[in-house]
Amino acid sequence: MTGRLNKLQQDLKNIETEVANLAEKMREKYRIYLDLLGESLYKQAIGAVYYICTRYYGGEFLALSHSNRQKLQEEIKALGQEAKASLQQLGEQSFDRGAFSGVGFSKSPAETKNTPDFLKLFLDKRENLAATGEINNPDILLYCCRVLEKNCIEILNHLSKQINQQLQKAYILPPHLPSQILDMAIEAGEEGQSLGGGNNMLNILVEAKNPELEEEKDEDDGDEDEDNRDFLSGKVTKVTAIHLRMAELEFADARLSVERNQIRSLWEQLNRLGEQYHRVRKEYTIAQAEAAWRSSWYD
Repeated sequence: MTGRLNKLQQDLKNIETEVANLAEKMREKYRIYLDLLGESLYKQAIGAVYYICTRYYGGEFLALSHSNRQKLQEEIKALGQEAKASLQQLGEQSFDRGAFSGVGFSKSPAETKNTPDFLKLFLDKRENLAATGEINNPDILLYCCRVLEKNCIEILNHLSKQINQQLQKAYILPPHLPSQILDMAIEAGEEGQSLGGGNNMLNILVEAKNPELEEEKDEDDGDEDEDNRDFLSGKVTKVTAIHLRMAELEFADARLSVERNQIRSLWEQLNRLGEQYHRVRKEYTIAQAEAAWRSSWYD
């Protein structure tokens, strides 16, 4: 029985070593991926706004003065640069060699608040971390990767919402359309509900009527644009806005797509190691229980 326990214990150590090595590979691969994602996001976000301002709302864009067009463009570029920096920082910090156990805790308030208590307790135990400080348990490594993926989506969604707000302020998108409607459409898109679009855009149909605004409109000089007249009058209006999606960014960028495929391969390795780990862990627990039973049994 002692020999079986020793063998199972050694098997667990071997798996943990493989997990720690895989964690290092994933750390480096995600760092490269997020660096490329930041560059691609910046370019494709500007490209999506270009399409909005030329093919969907060309009249509204032409109505802007030259200085206001430049102002809008500069604001979009600044937002894109901020998102790019956030993704690159995420890649450098979230998989830091000396702080692997802290992924999603100290650097993400939203994740800190939602972190399961069992995971916090688990990470407090030194035996669950390799000597280098890297994670050697597949469950924790999987959780850290999921946190990272979630943070990426949050950055993309946040940028999408910020850009749409700027487009509304510039009267490209209907300014009287509540921004919450666009925000909810972006969130719904992440939950798998099809909202049309493509090319990092979303299409929604809205119907609303604000009598107060309608009354104000009647008193003005009639310069209200057509989209806003439709919105205020209660007519069903199609609105096309920005929704930056991970899948579309990757599809449009060959380098990004290659890195994503390599990350998928590492996830497959992690899943296999996780299955092995749980199987051996269960066998080890059974062997320990059997040995404990025999040690206390007497006729």
